[in-house]
Parts: sequence; structure tokens; C-alpha cells
Amino acid sequence: MSRLTTIPDRLRRRLAILRTVWRSPSFVIDANIAWNHVIVAGSVMLSLSINGMEGFYNLGDAVQRFVSLAALVPALLAVLSSILINRRRAIGRTLSLAVNYIGMVLSAIYLLHLWGVFIGIDSLARALHAHWEWLLGFALAYGLFWLAGRLREDSRPRLWLEQIALGIGMITLIVLLLVMGAVQAVGDILSTYSRPQTWLVTVIIFIFGVLGYRMLLLGEYFGETPDQRTAWQGWLMLSPNAIGFMLFFAGPLLLSFYLSFTDSTGVNPPNFVGTANYRELLALQVKVQDSPEGDPQQALDRGYLVLETFNVGSRRVVIGARDTQFWQSLRNTIVFCLMLVPLSILPALALALVLNSKIPGMNFFRALFFLPSVAAVVGTALIWRWLYNANIGYINYAISQVVQFVNDTLGLGVKDPKFNWLTDNSTMLISIVFLAAWQIIGFNTVLFLAGLQGVPRILYEAAYVDGAGRWGQFRHVTLPMIAPTTFFVVVTTIITGLQVFNEPYALIPQRPIPLPATTSVYYLYRRGFFNFEFGYASAVAWLLFAIIFVVTLIQFRISRAGAYD
Repeated sequence: MSRLTTIPDRLRRRLAILRTVWRSPSFVIDANIAWNHVIVAGSVMLSLSINGMEGFYNLGDAVQRFVSLAALVPALLAVLSSILINRRRAIGRTLSLAVNYIGMVLSAIYLLHLWGVFIGIDSLARALHAHWEWLLGFALAYGLFWLAGRLREDSRPRLWLEQIALGIGMITLIVLLLVMGAVQAVGDILSTYSRPQTWLVTVIIFIFGVLGYRMLLLGEYFGETPDQRTAWQGWLMLSPNAIGFMLFFAGPLLLSFYLSFTDSTGVNPPNFVGTANYRELLALQVKVQDSPEGDPQQALDRGYLVLETFNVGSRRVVIGARDTQFWQSLRNTIVFCLMLVPLSILPALALALVLNSKIPGMNFFRALFFLPSVAAVVGTALIWRWLYNANIGYINYAISQVVQFVNDTLGLGVKDPKFNWLTDNSTMLISIVFLAAWQIIGFNTVLFLAGLQGVPRILYEAAYVDGAGRWGQFRHVTLPMIAPTTFFVVVTTIITGLQVFNEPYALIPQRPIPLPATTSVYYLYRRGFFNFEFGYASAVAWLLFAIIFVVTLIQFRISRAGAYD
């Protein structure tokens, strides 16, 4: 009997010893150092496997070597972390936390891949689309919560409504999970654990999480200050965006920069061609012909095509380019921006001035004018395509009615133009501008409205006392005070115009889009995904980025020079 009573005591003492060891900083540090050795070994093995792959997705040897070296970064961080935490340095603890956290996130992403989550999302989306009516349950629950919020906090009807809303929301969620095949999805996920690889990744995630958590509790041991605690907490909040930026933006951005110096086609391994793509894009030639009657093409060297001609006295100046379509698309983009800026900014400012007044129903009109900015481009483009129809469209119908009214009233005999908005080369671009301006006006209106509401009323009162009328107040008070907002609106509108793609792609029915309506972004899309010239398309993208950067920099300089104090 005495032996039986001593067994729990021994087990209790051993558990207490294990708990003490587990909580000791030295054990946590040693465990992290040991795990860092595993990370180093895994990083080196991954780098060697990448370096030994044949073809490497047809991206070339340079990309393969770069990715192979990038795979060694976790090893470097793990080594530095081991050295520094062994010396009880706070930066070593921060590195250890970063390694464990990033390793846990990347391993979790890979585990989701093993579970088949990324492929199953499409099936879940189709099931949700097939049973969309169940989403009305969430709308009903939200409506009941909103109604309950209008009642007194201590009233019994409010409590009932909140409970009913919560019940409806939970029932809707359960039904949606059932109709979307959540039970089958859970079974599919559990079936992946028949493979050792899934168990291995799950264990790795667990180790990363436990060691990172234990290291997180050692802030006092490493002498962590409140500022340091605030710093890593801030980085932790930013980490999802930072990791997503590195994986889905920075990585493809660097790849496209490399491809711009190659002849990549996406099929065969690319060959490094240096600046040949950029030279082909920027190659221009200017020649002068003595007689403007001759063929302008004969004045240019071989490989150049006529881009533009104009007469100077009795001579003709011929401008040629190797890639005339790029220059024409760039000209279309610049003209698009020049028309878009006034058509989307001046009406937005006028609407903001009206909406800033205290007329009843202003909240409704604010939401109404903002709706085009959140509407899907494809859906709105289809509506505008119908409006632009030369035969049954309302735009031509309105023009015909105006022309008929003028002719009947004044007897001028004006001819009805009957514009072919989407097929005539002279009207294609302006039709795209109208659609884009209609979508941007609401967003710019909200920005201007925010700026107007920040202008102190005392300035208007002082201007009124000094004898300024409405125009004087607008000119000398409103415009200077909303100058920062105006600058931001102009910059964002120009950047939007230089990057325009959705509007012409969705509005113009012809494929490929005719050259008079081709913008720079659509041109690089066509060269990349129709002609499979990914290297050349990447060069177009980076050249367009340089143009946008220079234009924005000039705007910043002008704004700083004319800053209002």
C-alpha cells in the first residue's frame, strides 16, 4: 500500500521538475538553439535541391541561383539568432521570434496546400453561389441587431432581439457550412494525414509555435524595454501585410525586372539580352525630306516605321520608331490622362461644394455619387456599351433630340452626327474617358468633401467681414486651404490614368483592341499574353513605371514650390 501511495508523489515531483526546467530561460534558449540547427540544415538542403533542379520552371539560371541563395537567408538568421541569444542580447531574441514566426506562417501556408484548401476554395465559392439565398440570413440578423441598438440598453425587447439575431446568424452559418460541403471538406483534410508529409509539417508548425511563444515570455530575462515591446508588437500587426508584400509583390516585381533584360517567352529558358528590349522600345529617328510629296518611309533607315510627319516650310520632318505601336499607345495614355484630369476633378470639386452644404438629404446624395466608384468595372462597362450603341443607345438618342429641338426652334438645319462611339477611331478614346471619369468622380468628391470640412468657418467669416463675396471666399480661402487635398487628388487621378486597363478592355468589344484605343498597359498585356514576349512586356512595364515615377516627382516638386503657408 505504501508503494502505491508513493507513485503519485514521485510522478508529481517529476512533473514539477519538468515544469521548472520547461520554464527556465536556459532551457528555452538551448531548445531554440537546437531548433535553429534544424532550420540551418533544412535551409541548406532546400537551397541545394533548388540549385539542382533542371530548368527551374523555365526561368533561367540567374533566377535559380537567386532563389537558391534566398533559401539560405533563414539559415543565416538562425545562426545569428543562436549566437546573440546565447550572449543574452535582446536583438537575438527578436531574431529568434522573427524566425519562429515566419517559419510558422510559411509552414502553415504549405500545410494549407497539402490540405488542398487553395483548390477547394473554388468549390466552396461555387457552392456559395448556388445557395446564395442563405446569405439573406446574415442580412436579417444584422437588421435585427441594428433595430435592437435603437432600443434602451436595459429593455427586455432589446435583449430578445439580440438573442434572436444571434440565433439567426448562427443557424445561417451552420446551414451554409453544411450546404457548402464543410463536412466533406473536413473529411478530405483528415484524409491527408495518411501521408507522413502532412504529419511532419504539422509537427514543424507546432514546434515553431511553442518555441516562439516560450521565447516571447522571456522579455524580462533579456531586459526588454517598453519601447522594444511596442516595436515588436507593431511589427507583429504589420507582419501579414509585410509577408504578403514579399511573397506576392516584391518577388514578382524583382522577377519582372530581371525578365525585362531577357528574351523570355514563358516557354523556354530566357536568354540575357541586356538593354536590347529598352533600346527597341525607345529607338527613335528624325529625318528631313526636301519634298513633302515623297514616301516618308523611304526617308527612314531599315527597321524604323513612320510614327509622325509634319511640314516645316517646304520640307517634311519624318519621325520614325522601331516600335510605333508602343509610342502610339503611350500617346493615347497621355491624351487619356489630359482629358481625364479635368473631367474627373472639376465636377468632383463642384459636387463637393454642393454636398458640403446643409441641404436636407445630403447623406443620401453623398452615397449615391460614391456608388460608381465601388461598382464593378465589367458590369458598368456593359451598361455603358449599351448606352454607346449607335442605333439604340440613349446617348445618341439624347443628342438626336437636342439636334431636333434646335432645328425645330431655330431652323438651323444641324445634321445629326450619330456617333459610332465604340467603332469610330476618333471617338473610341473619349468614350473610355467618359466611363473612367464617371467612375472616379465619386471617389474624388469624397476626398474634396473631407478637405472642405476641414476648413475653419472662422476664415470664411473673416473674409466676409473684409468684403469678400462667394467667389472671393472660394478663391482666397477654399482653394488655398484644400490645396493639399487637390494635390493628392490630381496625383492619384494621373496615376490611375497612366495605369488604365480595365475600362478599354471591358468597354471595347474588338479583340485585339484597335490601336486608337490601345493604352500602354493594354499594349504590354497584349505583348506578354498574346505574343508571349514576357521579357519585352516586362520592359514596357518598367518603362511605364519610370514615367509614372517622374511625373509624380515633378508634381511633388511643383506642389512644394507653391505650398500655401
